Amino acid sequence: MIKELNQACEKVNHIFGVSVKLPNPKKKTLKAAAVYNFIIGVGLVVAGIVLRVRSCALLGGVSVISSAVLRKESRN
Repeated sequence: MIKELNQACEKVNHIFGVSVKLPNPKKKTLKAAAVYNFIIGVGLVVAGIVLRVRSCALLGGVSVISSAVLRKESRN
């Protein structure tokens, strides 16, 4: 997914005549980001449930989903 996004951005850069390079993270970096997102997400979900703040729980859920996507991307 990251590779496809970078290719699309390169096409847009070429159309507008600019040179913007996006980083290509390593597998180790993606795995670490997935772990951090998961920990923060679970913490936010728990805090949202305990404090009865739906937005906090929702944000935590999005973070957990992001963690799963990053984990999958690190395997490719």
